[in-house]
Amino acid sequence: MKAERIVVADDDEAMVETLCDVLELHGWAPVRASNGQEAVDLVTGEGIDVVLMDIRMPTMNGVDALRVIRERRPRTHVVLFTASAAQDLLARAESYGVTRVLKKPVDAMELLSVLDGLRKAG
Repeated sequence: MKAERIVVADDDEAMVETLCDVLELHGWAPVRASNGQEAVDLVTGEGIDVVLMDIRMPTMNGVDALRVIRERRPRTHVVLFTASAAQDLLARAESYGVTRVLKKPVDAMELLSVLDGLRKAG
């Protein structure tokens, strides 16, 4: 089976590395990004199945990146995570069709369960 490509975007490099390590162990092919703009650029230019990103990042936050990804690649799943996000950001994410919002620190088992559901859904 070909590993699905997943963008992992967060300005916390340690978080990106940890998530990528977990994802690789479970058959994913992670691509690293440090902000929402990098995530958008990767999705636009490459065959990406899923985007996993923090809501609060410099340059372009996760909610704004979600909006652009929806415009350019509406079938790409986007899972956001946050330690604390304002209700208005969460409401915007919902209106843009976020796949799921997870709490930070991300629970690896919960994340893998969400991603397994996306794999099964096709």
